[in-house]
Amino acid sequence: MATESGGRPGASLASPAALPYLVMPLTNLCLSGFIAIQRSVLRPSTGVSATTLFAYYQLLGSLLLSVLALLFESGRRPTLTFRILCSAFVIGFLQIPVGGLLLSSSLRYITTTFQSVALNTIPSLVFVLAVLCRRERFRFWSVGGQAKLWGVVVSAAGAFAMVISDRDSTESSASIGSSSHADWLLGTTMVGLGVAASAIADLSVESIAFRYPADLSLSAMIAVCGTIQTFTVAAFMERDASAWKIHRKGSLQLVAILYGGILVTGLSYLGRIWCIHRKGPVFATAFSPLLVVFSFLLHTLVLGGATRVGSILAAALVAAGLYLLLWAKSTDQKMEDGDENQQVEGSNEEPLL
Repeated sequence: MATESGGRPGASLASPAALPYLVMPLTNLCLSGFIAIQRSVLRPSTGVSATTLFAYYQLLGSLLLSVLALLFESGRRPTLTFRILCSAFVIGFLQIPVGGLLLSSSLRYITTTFQSVALNTIPSLVFVLAVLCRRERFRFWSVGGQAKLWGVVVSAAGAFAMVISDRDSTESSASIGSSSHADWLLGTTMVGLGVAASAIADLSVESIAFRYPADLSLSAMIAVCGTIQTFTVAAFMERDASAWKIHRKGSLQLVAILYGGILVTGLSYLGRIWCIHRKGPVFATAFSPLLVVFSFLLHTLVLGGATRVGSILAAALVAAGLYLLLWAKSTDQKMEDGDENQQVEGSNEEPLL
C-alpha cells in the first residue's frame, strides 16, 4: 500500500506527488546506459571478469549509500532491531547475489535477447504475488482491475516484441550452434532464479520500509549485506588474483565501476526503494519495460543503430500498457483517499444523544 496520497500520470512535475513518475523512468534510463557500457567491458577480448566487476561496483554503491545515510539521516533514523537487520540481510541476499549476480553470470550460457525477455516478466510476477498476498487491490471484473491486467500484459508484450524485433540474428544463430543443451538449461535456471528472487525482494521491501521508514539507511543496510555476500561468493568463484585486477588502459572497466556504483547500485537503487515505500512494488516494477525502450533509443540515437518500424510500434505498446496500469493505480489511490475522508467525517459527527 502506498504511504503517499495523490499523484497521477498527468500530474505536474513540480508536484511532490509526481516525483515517483519521474524517478522510476530515470532509474531505468541509468540502467540502460550501464548495460551498454557493461557489454563493451565484458567482451571476451578484454579479459574482465563479470563476477569481480559486479562485486566492485556493488562495493562502491554500498559505500556511497552508507555515507549519504550518515550525513542525512544521522540521529533521525528509527531504532534498529534484530528483525529489521535480518530482513535487510535476506533482501540483500535475494536482490544482489541471487538476483544480480545470477543474471550477470547467466549471459555466459544464454543470449541477451533471452534474458531481456525474461526480465520483462518481473512486473507480471510482482503483480501476481502482490494480489495473492493481498498487497494489491484487484477486482477482476471492475474497470480498474481490467486496466491493471491489460496494462501488465500489453506492456510486457510490447517489450517482448521490441526485443524480438531488434534481436541480433548473428548472435542468436551463433549461440545456438555453439551452446549445448546443458548450458542452455543452466542459463535458463539461473535466469529463472534471478527473476524470482528479484520479484520476491521487491515485494518484501515494501513491508520492511513501513517498519523502518528511513530510506537511505535501509538502502545502505541492504546494499552492505548484499555486497558482503557477493564478495564471499566471488572469492570462491574467482580464485585467480589476475581476475581481480582493474584494467585501466584500453578498457572501460573503471568507468563501468564508477557508473555502476554511483548511478546504478547507489542512486538508482535508493530511488527504487523510495518509490516502493511510497507507491508499492507493482508501481515500481511497472516501469521495467522502459529499460528495453531506453536501450533501443540509446542504440538508435546515440550509437547510430538501424530504426525498425516494429520497434517503434512495440515502444508504443509499452507506453500504452504502462499508462493503463498507472491510470488504474491512480484510480485506486483516489478510492482509498475517499474512504479515508469518509472515515474522518464519520468520526467528527456529533452523536444524536
